[in-house]
Amino acid sequence: IVSPGIYNKLGLAGGCILGNVITGIVTIVLLYLALIRPATNVNFGIFVGLLYLCFPMTVISQLSTGPMLEAITPPHMRGMAQGANITVMNFGAAVSPFILGFISDVAGTPVAIWICIAISFGAGLINVPLMFVKGCCIPPKAKTDDKRPLRGEDKELVERALRGEWVPAKDLEELNEDRFNKGQPYLVIHPRKYQDEKDDLLNLRRRAKDDFLYHRNKTKEYLAKINTTEDLAALCEQANQSMAGANEDEVKDIGRELGEWFAEYIADSGYSPQTDSVLIKQAILSAFPVVNKEKELKPDNVERVLLDTERTYSRLLELEGYDEKGQTIRSILSNAQSAMLQQTL
Repeated sequence: IVSPGIYNKLGLAGGCILGNVITGIVTIVLLYLALIRPATNVNFGIFVGLLYLCFPMTVISQLSTGPMLEAITPPHMRGMAQGANITVMNFGAAVSPFILGFISDVAGTPVAIWICIAISFGAGLINVPLMFVKGCCIPPKAKTDDKRPLRGEDKELVERALRGEWVPAKDLEELNEDRFNKGQPYLVIHPRKYQDEKDDLLNLRRRAKDDFLYHRNKTKEYLAKINTTEDLAALCEQANQSMAGANEDEVKDIGRELGEWFAEYIADSGYSPQTDSVLIKQAILSAFPVVNKEKELKPDNVERVLLDTERTYSRLLELEGYDEKGQTIRSILSNAQSAMLQQTL
């Protein structure tokens, strides 16, 4: 019951070391209790209770031996390694009582017990290098739903996004929207390091217009949706749960990583933060106006948040040279041309 939890937290080697160290410490305490004179019922009760309470730690160190051998031994030699392990353990169990009994007769029982204590600590020390071996070290934490592809999702797309690589805004939004509809968390994406993508920034910028336009149009859809939904509070709560990171510390780490990315970018792009820090702050405030100080969406703020978000995307589109009036006229002319062509045919 106890050992799986210990192995999951500390790894096989860590569990083995913990078991050996606790065994050594408990044995020292038991030896001290046994040598107290005069012996009392209280001392005896503590001795017995401690003995049976801590005995499982010895078992935990023994149980880890087989799995650790499995992890470090080549597949074609595992049978021999496990056989050798069992042979050594059985041989030690058969011989050690005679050896320790002889030592007890010659040098006294405390000396024999101190030898056992030294063996326990020595076994723990010998296993320390295994804490850095795959299969024996602390196992990696299982990925939560916000950091892995779920059933039915495009695995390659999700993995690219999780690596911080560019994926079309439409594809990522549709994936997260599908998760939202199923009550699942959005992907939590760490940004790539600036040095890893500095040579691809031109392509990233070229893709910005389409991504901004998609998100602005999507925001308009959400505005229409909140005006037709019957339970706006439930919709807001579902959105908050999907957007919230599984780990608050990780969310802060992502913010810090973005800050580092931006700092490296401005330093590499001709700006002088050491002299223009206030100006840079003003540029940030202009590019990223506040859309929601309350952090969460609520029925009384969701419309305002969406409207401010739409305005932000519109301003970003203007910076990218998007001419909405021109686009509208071109769209009308294109539709008219198609209609005339159909009539001709």
